[in-house]
Amino acid sequence: MNTRMKRPIDQDDVTACMKGHFSLKDDAAYENWRADKLSSAPRDAAELIVPIASLSTASEGEIAELLALCRRANMVIYACQDKTVDPAALRGFGALLGLQRADHHLCASETGVATLTSAADSSQHLYVPYSNRSLSWHTDGYYNAPGEQVRTVILHCATPAAAGGENALLDPEIAYIHLRDERSEFITALMHPDCLTIPANHISDDDLRPSRTGPVFSINPGNGRLHMRFTARKRHVIWRDDATTHAAVDCLLEMLNDPAGPAMRCRLGPGEGLISNNGLHNRTAFDDNPAAPRLLYRVRFHDELAS
Repeated sequence: MNTRMKRPIDQDDVTACMKGHFSLKDDAAYENWRADKLSSAPRDAAELIVPIASLSTASEGEIAELLALCRRANMVIYACQDKTVDPAALRGFGALLGLQRADHHLCASETGVATLTSAADSSQHLYVPYSNRSLSWHTDGYYNAPGEQVRTVILHCATPAAAGGENALLDPEIAYIHLRDERSEFITALMHPDCLTIPANHISDDDLRPSRTGPVFSINPGNGRLHMRFTARKRHVIWRDDATTHAAVDCLLEMLNDPAGPAMRCRLGPGEGLISNNGLHNRTAFDDNPAAPRLLYRVRFHDELAS
């Protein structure tokens, strides 16, 4: 594991923005929130499914149901009766959810929508999401600049793989609870501004993205919501050289990789999609049907879901 050493952890400095149940000094507020969160948390992906007519004609009632489940679980799966979709429909659907500012990353189109398929004949195959290989645990956009964090993701399935391509999903608030219950110092370490560095992305002599450094957990000062930035990859990642940081990452990975842990598993079918407050997820490897290759659309937003 690559490491990075910077200034020591100052707990008062790191946790200054933590209020209410996220404050490490307010155990009563945390215990009340924790009890409510765990009692209402879905245990199976089937509990996340909300049927809707279509992306373009989703009703106010359907939108309200989607948002309510996202408030409860930080994610929801919609199941469209209308299986047809295009990038414009996906952006229009996002607008109904209050999502306007798309993340225009390297592999996205001008609309901000990325086409996820096995791209063996293009430069995109250098990136694992555009291949049929497995994806380790991560949140989207962990390499983004601090002011351009990905807050919401819509992942829509047009054509599933012939076999494989299953996702595991975990609410970041459940990860937070697990780590805080183990040791509150884990939260302090993972909120350190120098906790996680992603080195610059270079192809040939081109610098496609500079190095990014920031915390794993942070609190949105505007609304007090928890945000998570994480990757389980082993290469091209630099963790702060601190024993508590390493122990916290190991604790998180142990939970994520536990078959009996709280992660939920799903395999999106045609017309189904995942809306997530940029939750933790992974993907198994898959095999394609050459006549109908796996095809998903993904759009990331800097906006949070409407309340």
